[in-house]
Amino acid sequence: MASGSAALLIALHIFIIGARRVTCLCDNVTSISTQVDLLLAEYDRGAFLVSPVHVKAALDVQHATIDEKTSTVRLLAALYLSWEDKRLSWNATSWGCDKALVSVERLWLPDVGVLSAATAGGIGGDVGLRARLTSDGRVSWVVRLDLVSPLSLTLDAWPRDVHEIIYKFGSRSHTTDELNLTSSDMEHAMVFESGTWELLSVRSTDMTWQRLDVEQQVLVWKLTLRRRAPAHALATMAVLYSCIVLLVAAMLLPPASRPALCATAALTAALWLIAALARLPGSTSAPRAMSLMCAACTCSAAAAAGAALVLRVARCSAPPPHALRVLVTSTSTFCKLGPPEGSNAEWSAWAAAAQLLDHVLLGAILLTLFVVACFTF
Repeated sequence: MASGSAALLIALHIFIIGARRVTCLCDNVTSISTQVDLLLAEYDRGAFLVSPVHVKAALDVQHATIDEKTSTVRLLAALYLSWEDKRLSWNATSWGCDKALVSVERLWLPDVGVLSAATAGGIGGDVGLRARLTSDGRVSWVVRLDLVSPLSLTLDAWPRDVHEIIYKFGSRSHTTDELNLTSSDMEHAMVFESGTWELLSVRSTDMTWQRLDVEQQVLVWKLTLRRRAPAHALATMAVLYSCIVLLVAAMLLPPASRPALCATAALTAALWLIAALARLPGSTSAPRAMSLMCAACTCSAAAAAGAALVLRVARCSAPPPHALRVLVTSTSTFCKLGPPEGSNAEWSAWAAAAQLLDHVLLGAILLTLFVVACFTF
């Protein structure tokens, strides 16, 4: 029993000493700062490293949104840069610490910036942020980005449109032989998704540019943003299908009773178009939903005008031409052009021609409405 208690006390003592050593690691800030100052006293931040310098970059997108009024996109992100500088290495055992924080103003920094001249904001490390050094000479630096870039809006799929924004980073003064840039994808830990736009993906690629007979490394990040407007999509489909139903109902009525429903359908589509024009910004293309609504409005007007034309042809009192008689006679073999059953109305060649014209117009309008319904979202 005594031997067991002694073994337990020894194990506890070893655990306490080991834990104390672990917790005391890098606790002597004054000593570490002194060692770093001595190391940086012989460090020349203006001297370029041994070529090529391998710099790894990762973009952490924190917020991205599109301002439709100005056709610009704003990006809030953090660019993580890391490279190796053997002049900043030390013996972690003798120092008692394997990492340290240093002001970026005292270090050599890679010349990496946004290559798009139209992008406002740019790149520049926050002075309040410090670079992290490790004993093996690895330097890590975080650059805060607040970029505003112009965007050519493409509203074909509005209100479910998706936009891709491309950002290019690189060095304007160093070639590939001097500065080797590589990118890596990282999961965005914090994205504000309460707005109109949702960040779908962030993808990176590496490429080279041929500039003034020299090659330069370029890092490309492509952001995909999607509009979140389910209410607009639902309202658009409801209005469009309502117009189609009104037109189909009007076609089931005689020509004299159609104009009221056709006018209602046209007015419904026109009101939606007026409201949508007040919300939509300028873009390189018109929304497909607006084109379909214009087609529904045009079909409504065409149906009303066709009904008036059919009534006018049916009431024509002039002698019908011979070609019209031949057309009506040949068409009546496969299409009924006679008066309705049980009707005592007089039937003439003009009335048969009006009925044939009505069938042709209704068929063309129905075909157009079918195409419109098939292309709805």
